[in-house]
Amino acid sequence: YEKPQICSFPQDEVGLVLMGTDETSNQVNTEHGSGYEHICEASELKLPNWHTSRVLENKVLRSNSEANWYDALIVAVDFLRAGTANRSFKHLHIFLISPLAMPAEVSQSEIRYLLDNLEVMLCQVHIISDQIEHSNPITTSTIFTPSSSGTFVDEEVKSEDRIKNENLLNEIMQKEGFTLTNISMAHRCLGFYVPKPVRPTPWNSTLTIGTKLKFAISAYLLISEQKGLGPFKVTSAGGSTANSVVKMRTQHFQNEKPIDLEMEDVIVGYMYGSTVVPYDNTIDMDYKSGEAGLTCLGFTASSNILDEYLSGKGTYLVMAKKGCAGSEEKLTALVKAMMALNVVMMAAKIYRKDTKPRLQTLFPIMHEQRYPCLVMLELVFQDEINLVRFPSFLTSKHQPSPEQYAAIDKLIDSMNLMDAVEDEHGVSHEAFGFNETHNPNHQFLYRSVVHRAMHPNAASLPVVDSDISELVSVPKKLVHRAEAAMDEIKQVFPLEEQKRITRAEWLHRMAAMHQGGGDAATSSAASAPGLDAIDEESERRVVLAVGSTTPAEDFDLLLRRGEKFVTVANQMQAVIFELLFTSMHTPVEKVIMALMMYRGEAQKLGPFRYNEWMTEFKQVLLGRSKHEFWEQVIVREKLGLIDVSESDMSTVSVDDAIEFYRIPVTTQSTTETIVKDDVDLDTLFEELNG
Repeated sequence: YEKPQICSFPQDEVGLVLMGTDETSNQVNTEHGSGYEHICEASELKLPNWHTSRVLENKVLRSNSEANWYDALIVAVDFLRAGTANRSFKHLHIFLISPLAMPAEVSQSEIRYLLDNLEVMLCQVHIISDQIEHSNPITTSTIFTPSSSGTFVDEEVKSEDRIKNENLLNEIMQKEGFTLTNISMAHRCLGFYVPKPVRPTPWNSTLTIGTKLKFAISAYLLISEQKGLGPFKVTSAGGSTANSVVKMRTQHFQNEKPIDLEMEDVIVGYMYGSTVVPYDNTIDMDYKSGEAGLTCLGFTASSNILDEYLSGKGTYLVMAKKGCAGSEEKLTALVKAMMALNVVMMAAKIYRKDTKPRLQTLFPIMHEQRYPCLVMLELVFQDEINLVRFPSFLTSKHQPSPEQYAAIDKLIDSMNLMDAVEDEHGVSHEAFGFNETHNPNHQFLYRSVVHRAMHPNAASLPVVDSDISELVSVPKKLVHRAEAAMDEIKQVFPLEEQKRITRAEWLHRMAAMHQGGGDAATSSAASAPGLDAIDEESERRVVLAVGSTTPAEDFDLLLRRGEKFVTVANQMQAVIFELLFTSMHTPVEKVIMALMMYRGEAQKLGPFRYNEWMTEFKQVLLGRSKHEFWEQVIVREKLGLIDVSESDMSTVSVDDAIEFYRIPVTTQSTTETIVKDDVDLDTLFEELNG
């Protein structure tokens, strides 16, 4: 318990009284001479520290001596009274951890004396033992409260001394200020590190609706991201105290060479390609957004606010400002009206004068079932939305069968979290409740820091404890309960291995089909294994235009979806130019497939546009010295003009199509002369970059 207290940075002071020690060292025994043996005041009341934790871990050992738990309670009361004398504390607590095995022979007068002292001290006593059950779930925030106090279990076998002690405690607990807690529950709750509670600081502002209606409000941060431990102090390992401070040094490089640069010569800006755009903070200051506050933009149905549009770094609770009765009445009426109409408010939030406005949505709720208020969450702007589209399964082939629906329902029912965890008494309760699920990363960080503080010379960090790993693990009860459902799912959802052909093979076959490769080619392509699977996968793709990644597939898919050939052809022409003349390395295979797909469709839908473009394309290629590409791709693959033998709609004769593949001699000789006789560096650079 002391280690989490240290990490929480509290002002709570902790003392320790041990019972069952071989030696006896307590003030009550000294004053009475005897009667309180084997009880030791181990640590005085003080703020928790690592030294005390090391003493408890290394020197508190198990002994063969026994002590009466009631005597230890008397010693603890006297110890607490002496430690708090002439000092002011808000709360006093005594935690008694005992198996309650040794009988306590006390009279009614002694019980009354103890209770009177506790009442005068305003001290609460918490009994922690085994064989205790709780009717209500226990969390870190509710443990040791009267509402979470447990009761002794009646069914288990107990000794006579244990039964007498339980009867005595039941009699004592009729008085307020006593709680019973199961030791397993206490260990589970107190083993986690909880941030130090801080007093909430409101954001006091004004909510404006229209031009006349104003509310004085206070917004409290209800949920925020956990920050964990504070910043660590950085020192030089092995250095002396005087020279242990770590200093930061900044170096500037230009073309991988260090340069000397003064900070006044450094400007802040953005890089757009090779262009530097300076940016000054005064630009932000010139933006005048107005006074701080919330401005209502209007109301909309709650169904219009999609969950994925909620963003921000926390949740705020907006209520009327304390002491403003008028605002409280108006806000109460507003909340009730919004709940009745099932609407939410859209508002613009300006946190501080002339700061950037943010879009907010405010939901009406009754906090703790009695306080009308608004829950404020930040919304995104349109610029912050990344549009992701997923096609729907339109074919009946993908519709699940009734047996498959039933199997999924069974799996969901078997993994119900509301009864996923059982305690030692077999009582089921909820798993992963929001009020008891801690962040495993932060918990392990806390324990690692504690381990290093307790063992500074340790070479390794501690292993992840089971209670931390269980925070993000499927409960064992659910794993066992879902086995039958998982077996049924394997049966009704059989897996079949799909043999898929390669992309290049598919493109060749599709191009052969489009270019009219004959019945054999068509039959071979149609009967190819995996071709149907690729077609189905293509149908599910979201393609808005021909892209440079898969131009042939995009071109074919858009035509099958009903896009105009003229539109898709223009897109394909632009992509081919981009791949040839702007890419660092020309993807020849990709360009060939794109040209084959384009030419094949042009044969069926009209060759005029393709022939006109190919004529211009040839001039551009030769003008940019792409003779090798012309010979290796256009001529070899016969991707030139479409003649009358290939399409009835063509006006190009066979002889003209053959002549088109030839390169004029003048163009070749001129180009060779330029390259051999007049070497221009700029021209060579352009040629190298295509």
